[in-house]
Amino acid sequence: MLVISDTSPIIFFAKIEKLTLLKDLYSKIFIPNAVWEELIYPLSKSDAEIPSDIKYEIKAKEEGWLIVEDPKSEEYHEIALNLTKNLGRGEAYAIALCMELKADMLLINDKKARTIAESKGIKTKWSTEILLEALEKGFLKNYQEFDDIFNKMLDIGFWIEKTKYNEFLKKAKELKE
Repeated sequence: MLVISDTSPIIFFAKIEKLTLLKDLYSKIFIPNAVWEELIYPLSKSDAEIPSDIKYEIKAKEEGWLIVEDPKSEEYHEIALNLTKNLGRGEAYAIALCMELKADMLLINDKKARTIAESKGIKTKWSTEILLEALEKGFLKNYQEFDDIFNKMLDIGFWIEKTKYNEFLKKAKELKE
């Protein structure tokens, strides 16, 4: 399965020290250089406090399962540049990379970017859907572990619509009943 990711799913899973769930589920994750730059941006600021999650992202890249790759053809660079009129660089290049590589899935949390990706025939997955998949496939032991991880994500700023929140928890409970 060929999976591309935008920045925020990687950051959220790294911040709660569960980035390896992505490796467990998908083996390899491809990201464009724009996403990598967003992930490591704090390292470029001499006066900034370096977030602790960066070490997990760097380790994933060093281990070879987080792969930085840009679109190779001019056509997909142009698509990415056009998409930056409405999206951030990371999102735009992630969508273009999905198109060029004919990826199976794009991990992305931004609603607007997800809509654009899906309009181009790209299957997308929110971080909440990744958690559900991890629970379903047994990478999380039980509903309690799932709930603990989800609450950690909420504590660090993950946002979910109230209606989606209730629907999401109901699906998780059904998976483990």
